[in-house]
Amino acid sequence: MTELTQNQPGTKTGFFFGEEVPYGMAAVRIILPLVLLLVIIPRWPHAREWFSSDGAAAPLWMNYANAMQLPVPSGTVAVGLTSLLAFTLVTSSLGWCTRLSLIVSTVLFTYLNLLDSIGSLTKYSVIATHGLFCLSLSSCGAVWSIDELLRRRDLKAAAIRDESPRKFPAWPRRLLQIMIGMVYLGAAFTKMHTPAFFSSDQMRQWMITNVNHSNPIGEYLSFYPAALVVSAYVTILWEILFVFLVWRGWGRVFMITAGVCFHLGTTFLLGLYIFPLVCCSLYLAFLNEEDIARFSSLIQRLRDRGFRAAERFAALPDCLARLVPDIRCRTATVVFGFLVLAVVAGGIETEYRLDPFGVRRAEGAHQLTELDGDEVRLMLRQSERIRESDKYLSFDVGTQMLGDVIANQRSSFHIGETLFAQCTLNPPHEDMYIECNLHDADDRLIDRVGQIVDRSALRCSWQFFIFDALPPGKYFLVFKSRGREMSRRTINVLPSTVANQAGNATRE
Repeated sequence: MTELTQNQPGTKTGFFFGEEVPYGMAAVRIILPLVLLLVIIPRWPHAREWFSSDGAAAPLWMNYANAMQLPVPSGTVAVGLTSLLAFTLVTSSLGWCTRLSLIVSTVLFTYLNLLDSIGSLTKYSVIATHGLFCLSLSSCGAVWSIDELLRRRDLKAAAIRDESPRKFPAWPRRLLQIMIGMVYLGAAFTKMHTPAFFSSDQMRQWMITNVNHSNPIGEYLSFYPAALVVSAYVTILWEILFVFLVWRGWGRVFMITAGVCFHLGTTFLLGLYIFPLVCCSLYLAFLNEEDIARFSSLIQRLRDRGFRAAERFAALPDCLARLVPDIRCRTATVVFGFLVLAVVAGGIETEYRLDPFGVRRAEGAHQLTELDGDEVRLMLRQSERIRESDKYLSFDVGTQMLGDVIANQRSSFHIGETLFAQCTLNPPHEDMYIECNLHDADDRLIDRVGQIVDRSALRCSWQFFIFDALPPGKYFLVFKSRGREMSRRTINVLPSTVANQAGNATRE
């Protein structure tokens, strides 16, 4: 029996060129292509429409009138490329002809996204493209892959013993880790130049709409802008510190945990799905050999205690190995090539039979139908004036301000306290003059306060001091625009507390 010795002590060490078992990159390789399949599979039926000259392709370079253009494929070629992309994403996840699969996936995913800059080219697709590129540079197929299983079978057939996993330079994983940190750092710098982010206006507008998907929790949280202001500053702090603290120890645990919570929050609050999955899958690049050793030790302890789930998990590699036919690497490569041809041809034939444009129908291709005349007149009518009520989002009352928003909404106030009333507006709106008036229980006007709001403002605030001349009881704050009442809030004035009395005596 021959013993392999390339993993003996004396291998290189260092941040970039130290050798390691690529567990982290293998984990990313397994998860990231599966996430991208959630995007590619729904796009496949529309490949001819979105990515080909037969449909309505929108290449990125057309926006910039760039003469250096990539060719826009025909419909048949676009369907074949999309089918090939889906296949190579599957084989990348399985680790079959790993490097070739990842290279093809990277090229095709980038190319097809560039052909549809309107719908397919998004922030997560750019991040995922860089992730695939880093994976194609790495040796992520050396563990947890069909390639490694076939290699071990070849070694076993040649009577060569190789039980320890192979080690490779760490620099591809470091590039991916640094890329993640730079994405967050760049996002933080962008937010620093966006005042609407810190004032919660940007997040609040996203939460009350379904631009991405339904987000009922976000709609509920939009009623608490002070919480959004706090979360904005926490987010900026986390994005800046991520690249500096994520490398080791408790900093790594805290930053990655906070990142997972942050991206899950974008799912529940903003209705994002693919973007959080892409980012969380890239976090697996921070797994190292020590993490895998601790996890394996935990599984072994649970298995020793008789936990059935741990026993099944420990037996999973052997079960998966039995699913792979008993073939060798060279044969598997030939099979891979034939499968590529079969998948591309099968995808083209399937799309041909589906005939999405109806070209081969007996009655001919689908025709554009003429719009109804009433609908055309409705679409071409002059713009209607925005209703006055639609210009305003909310009217809140409280006693404390945090980042220009009311932090604690209240309806009861003691004599001696300061009351803040705030109106949040919906863009766009013109320059306006609006009022916030104080009425007594009989709806008689006590105090009138007006304010000019320019077209760029998103909120306006008023400050009232609850003085001793107001007897305890019920009052109304009436919000008016153009002389019309838009909203009102009922407030209760209570007798002054001991603390307020002491404060009044001090001021006197």
